[in-house]
Amino acid sequence: MNKKIAIAFIAIIAVSSLSLAASFANALPWMGQRNFFNRMAGASMSNRLIERSWVRINGVITQWGTTDVNGFLQTRARTAIFDTSDTRQLAAAGAIWTTNTSRPISAVRAKENFTYTFYAARLTNASVSSLTIGTNDFFINGTWNVYKITSNVTITTNNGDITNIHRESDTSVAKAYGELNVTNNWKNFTLAITGYDPLTGLVTRTRTGMMQFSPFKIADSEQVSQSDVVSKADLVACAKNYRAMPGWGNYDQRMDFNNNYKIDITDLATVAANMQ
Repeated sequence: MNKKIAIAFIAIIAVSSLSLAASFANALPWMGQRNFFNRMAGASMSNRLIERSWVRINGVITQWGTTDVNGFLQTRARTAIFDTSDTRQLAAAGAIWTTNTSRPISAVRAKENFTYTFYAARLTNASVSSLTIGTNDFFINGTWNVYKITSNVTITTNNGDITNIHRESDTSVAKAYGELNVTNNWKNFTLAITGYDPLTGLVTRTRTGMMQFSPFKIADSEQVSQSDVVSKADLVACAKNYRAMPGWGNYDQRMDFNNNYKIDITDLATVAANMQ
């Protein structure tokens, strides 16, 4: 634990300039939301913002068509309505899953070499996102990138301690139209992407509100869950998963801000750069 905290503070030192955060602004579509929203408001000075809403949803993927899988889903969306009836939306979503049911996405930090295949889908161009307040149904459609990634991981040990991890990956990517539907009062979701079997699963966490949610707010403890201020607790939470990747360690895609499917120093630095 002391080593993990030390890594967290190294990340703070590594970002003495906040310019690091700007360099990763395009890593995920939602990472530039605050600046996007400010520009949007500035471009519409004659319009009065009369309503805005945010939603964040996390889920567990259990089926890919009829195949059992392990995986996770996350999505964030914002809708702003002006008194001119102009509606503007911003949405981001991502999914990661594997058919390897013996080694889940979040797995033990094994010391043997292994090969691991997983899939990922990322919304790259959202067309429409909508939230039906009465039933809490949620919908996003648009263009998705779908990845198939096979990683060969070599683990080096010395007297039983892991000293080095080397990964080589083969990646293929396709682009297709897809729809994400969250139904049954936040209980179920279906991600249907053209050319692929639908992904289905259970919603594990939802949050809605009128204010923006920070994508760098990742700690789940009760003490910090009521605030969207990024704090040391979020950095420590990320540090606990340092070096994790799909199939090895407690990999969490919420912390993988540069989308390289590994929690590395860049991710820690990104969280540190956004601490207040």
